Amino acid sequence: MQLGVLENLSFMTPEVLLTVTQGAVVALEVWGPKYKKGLVARLAATGLGATLLMVILTYFELEAKQRTRVFLFADSFVVDPFSMFFKLVAAVSAFLVAMFASKVRKIEAQGEGEFYSLLLVTTLGVFLMSGVTDLVGLVVAIETLSIPSYVLSGFYKRDRGSSEASLKYVLFGATASGSMVLGMSYLYGLAGTTSFQGISEAMASGRADVLSTSLMLGLVMIGFGFKISAAPFHMWTPDVYEGSPTAVTAYLSTASKAGGFAVLIRFFYSILARPESAANPMGPWLPVGDPSWTSLVAVIAVITMTIGNLAAYRQTNVKRLLAYSSIAHAGYILLGFVTLSGLGIMSMLFYIAVYVFMNLGAFLSVIAVTEAGGGEELSDFRGLGWRSPFLGMAMAAFLFSLTGLPPLAGFIGKFYLFAALVNQGWIWLAVIAALNSAVSLYYYVKVVKTMYLEGIPRHQGDVVPLRIGTHFSILLFICLVPTIVFGIYWQPLQRLAEWSVGVSAPVEAPKATAGK
Repeated sequence: MQLGVLENLSFMTPEVLLTVTQGAVVALEVWGPKYKKGLVARLAATGLGATLLMVILTYFELEAKQRTRVFLFADSFVVDPFSMFFKLVAAVSAFLVAMFASKVRKIEAQGEGEFYSLLLVTTLGVFLMSGVTDLVGLVVAIETLSIPSYVLSGFYKRDRGSSEASLKYVLFGATASGSMVLGMSYLYGLAGTTSFQGISEAMASGRADVLSTSLMLGLVMIGFGFKISAAPFHMWTPDVYEGSPTAVTAYLSTASKAGGFAVLIRFFYSILARPESAANPMGPWLPVGDPSWTSLVAVIAVITMTIGNLAAYRQTNVKRLLAYSSIAHAGYILLGFVTLSGLGIMSMLFYIAVYVFMNLGAFLSVIAVTEAGGGEELSDFRGLGWRSPFLGMAMAAFLFSLTGLPPLAGFIGKFYLFAALVNQGWIWLAVIAALNSAVSLYYYVKVVKTMYLEGIPRHQGDVVPLRIGTHFSILLFICLVPTIVFGIYWQPLQRLAEWSVGVSAPVEAPKATAGK
């Protein structure tokens, strides 16, 4: 039974709220009062807050219905706990970034209406990516995220670095999207359908040989690898992250990356894997067809984390250092993907959730220093722990969590990832990942060393305070609390991730299951 248009939309209230908010932001910018300083930012933040609340309420509704899946728009889109998890991540990221940007003077000068309308559209793209189950819808969702992101990265129109970042992002993005669409066209030719379920059935039937399958999936992986900054598709990341407004960089490294992982998991696990036991989705999964793709992704994960960590060694710009760090963390998250197990997916979701807070917190610290009159170079952080004790302490906590040190949330996230690897026999991969984590400690500690051991005042009166204001202090605290709490009491987030995995795949439309 197909739902009507209004019934379909009733299950997409968060997406509708984002669209309405985006329209309201544009209307306020065009027809609102001339003096509206901060009004657009407050409207966008309110809309994102309402969207976040609606996502949480939808979660409770799904739980009350015992993990009900709702297929929409001719089975091309699904609302389930898996999609809601990524919507929650995207909504939190977008809301915090909106709050960050509201106090950035340069964004206000360039035009708040443009910035927040683009931010809302990109968030809508992540929402669509989280629940799509059809190739056509997948392309539309990815481009809904990508095209506004290109504009956001070049938002500082008269800044040469920002313009360069936007141009590089467009060129690399166009190449990756073209390769992805080419691979999807081959998949359509093989299966005769654009639905993930139909493609999975074609793969299981053995209609395609190993070489053809590898070619098709490899082309698709280029597009997905670009979105998550996985090597060798990561080349755009350092320049784009450094040149973009820092608030945009924070968004690209969290919400945008989460959307890429959402489609990566949904696509590959829907098409090429099935739970060994339907009653135990947290257990091992069986590959559909040739299982060699997991080894390929394992190699990509090793290269990604290694390149990210080694390249970060020589960076003197904190923003660029965090860009390479973001590449390395994409490699860590991919570790759960290669395990072909529900535990691996759960570890990915858990890590993505905690990564949002610690990475946003790190970029917010950079924004706070910049807005207080400093810069993005490592030298601008000299003595920060003395000049702004709370900011220094928070930045150190975020960096140590990114390293994976206890008792912070990053440690628990990496523990689950490594445990999933060991559980499925990927011992060598776990060892390499652990070594990479040890390597990353060097460049994170380098920033902490600069904050506390360089520029030490000889006397208390020599301290020149760096005042970041109440607004940034509150936002830092909001990011800091889950970074610490989920390192001590992580069970609620673990249960949320496990519940989301239980219905993440296989994605089977109601009409397909009716005949069983």
